[in-house]
Amino acid sequence: MVGVANHPKKLNIADLKIGAPDAWYVFSFLFPEDYVKTHLKCDMDSNVIDCIRDGIPRLAIDSILEKTNVSRAQLSNILHISTRQLNRYRQDDRLSPEQSNFLYEFTRIYTRGLDILGDGVTVDKWLTRPNLALGDKQPLELLDTSEGLRMVNDLLSQIEYGFYS
Repeated sequence: MVGVANHPKKLNIADLKIGAPDAWYVFSFLFPEDYVKTHLKCDMDSNVIDCIRDGIPRLAIDSILEKTNVSRAQLSNILHISTRQLNRYRQDDRLSPEQSNFLYEFTRIYTRGLDILGDGVTVDKWLTRPNLALGDKQPLELLDTSEGLRMVNDLLSQIEYGFYS
């Protein structure tokens, strides 16, 4: 994932390995590398399901808000939780499995966008710009459903392979 290392918002994962599982990229984006190795043990795709079921730590929300231009309100919409409830979570709380799944999938889409589009500024603009291929909706608006996640992921694939510009 070449684009991840070029993210302009202090993303310190320059040692990402080409060909590593998607899960490693996602969790490296959400947490400091030492946290991934010592607390999550989610570096293999088979362990990702268990990590999602156990609940992703709230710390990941702060990371997303810091590294992207996604607002707290937009993120709470994706996670199906009110901003008020989101604010009540303590640092050591874990998200529900459903919230963890949507956070994981959002982060997977975002890191894939970094790889395909090149940098965080471009990804942030792309996520918030209405897209004709998505029924003139913003990709970010669709990430609160499984079908919306699939549609945005498919569109990224089309961009990656030059079928859509």
